[in-house]
Amino acid sequence: MGKKISSVIGLIVIIVSLICLGTFKLQQIQYNKETANVKQMLNQRKKVLKERQKIAHQSVLNENLVSSNKTKSENTQDYEAKHDLQVITKKFFNEYFTYDSQNTYIKRKDKVRGIATSSVLNDKKLFNNGLDKTGHSIIETKKIASIYDGSKAYASGIDQDQIVSGIVEASYSSRKGSNSSSKTTDIYLVKLDSNQRKLIQIQRVGTTGTVVN
Repeated sequence: MGKKISSVIGLIVIIVSLICLGTFKLQQIQYNKETANVKQMLNQRKKVLKERQKIAHQSVLNENLVSSNKTKSENTQDYEAKHDLQVITKKFFNEYFTYDSQNTYIKRKDKVRGIATSSVLNDKKLFNNGLDKTGHSIIETKKIASIYDGSKAYASGIDQDQIVSGIVEASYSSRKGSNSSSKTTDIYLVKLDSNQRKLIQIQRVGTTGTVVN
């Protein structure tokens, strides 16, 4: 009888052990499945995050490139506008200060027509008829002659409409009759429309002095 009981108990223990082992295996399989799902989800999220980081990085690079190109473009425009001021003012004052007769004095306006607007060309302080009150030519009467010696432009600013403001020192040598020539340097405030490449304002503000040659 005791042996039968022992056998039954042993059988029960085996059955219970098998049930526990089976349950453990099922739990292990479920755990492994859940772990695999979590790993898959994490890998997917890492992949999405990596892709978003790549897109964000490219976006920053594009913004920097646009900003860099814009800066380079602005610097180029700034340089070209200042260069135009130098070149165009030289052309203007070369014609303006070069004459030796009434005819060449009057023709100065026509020679700068392509680089100056009507507001400059019609400024009586810059361009007059060269006649005195009696209607005689001052140039011819006093035998005045002038020649351009050189000029230097200094840009002080450029606005959003590409109007360049600056100062010009223009030098010229002049003489009356048989008298010795003298060199004078005048100071002008100028404005250049770099889109038109034309001077829109020229105002004499003073002189650095006159020296007899």
